[in-house]
Amino acid sequence: MQFFMNKNLKKEKSIKQNGLLGYVWAILLILVIQTFLYQPFTIPSGSMVPTLLVGDFIMVNKFAYGYSRYSMFLQPKFIKGRFKTGEPKQGDVVVFFHDYKLENEAKFYDRGMFGGFFQRLWRNIRCAIGCPSEGVSYVKRVIGLPGDHIQMRNGQLFINNVPTQLTRKGDYPLFDDGMPPIAKLYEETLPNGVKHYILKAFDFGKASLDNTEEFVVPEKSYFCMGDNRDNSCDSRDIKQVGFIDENKLIGGPTFLFFSTNAKLWQVHKWLFSIRWKRLFHAYWTKLLHPFRANLTEVC
Repeated sequence: MQFFMNKNLKKEKSIKQNGLLGYVWAILLILVIQTFLYQPFTIPSGSMVPTLLVGDFIMVNKFAYGYSRYSMFLQPKFIKGRFKTGEPKQGDVVVFFHDYKLENEAKFYDRGMFGGFFQRLWRNIRCAIGCPSEGVSYVKRVIGLPGDHIQMRNGQLFINNVPTQLTRKGDYPLFDDGMPPIAKLYEETLPNGVKHYILKAFDFGKASLDNTEEFVVPEKSYFCMGDNRDNSCDSRDIKQVGFIDENKLIGGPTFLFFSTNAKLWQVHKWLFSIRWKRLFHAYWTKLLHPFRANLTEVC
């Protein structure tokens, strides 16, 4: 009898060990996929409207531009430089890491007594292993390449002292607090021929970043801007964002796999708030390359 009991205990222990090992392998597989292949991101702000909307879920190609510490889990400091597999082109939509956390982008763990405790604990853990304690991922459009001269003059974008072509395409409704209810929709043509939509909520020359100094993009850096020109914190704000170091590139969005009008935490409303036209739009053909096209037509 004792023999059979021991045998059953060993069998039960073996099942538990195999089950635990399976979870470990699953976690490792997810980490490998998200580090080297694809990683999902959600759009939390309206800086890229009308191309990307709040509540869009995008899959980001991690091997589009190569790998650096910012591609890795916890971003370990011992990884130096970047292993390149490609470079962004003017007009590419890119995701990059920004190591300055804006006050208005506080996350749920910033709130309340227990939230503050977990925030401090997480910061201490990251600091102990040599990782950035603050940071956020941004999605913007590449406007300037290394060596380019970029300037905003009365709301008009100039690249190497040449204005980009703007074509009025109508009006676009906005739902952001503090912004006009209707913005003007324009098609902007970059010097390399890439066309994309931008929004102007205020009259040209009236927005805070409509007039800037002339920026010269340094080597191994990029100048990025949001398509929602009057509601985007981007490279035009040299103190808060500035030039994007190539090492901080995470990847390029390849396709949009989910979209909802509901807030991120309102899971119970997702089903009834899905933007179905955006879900079934054929961007799967872009699986290997970051997209430059607009999604405006399926808003």
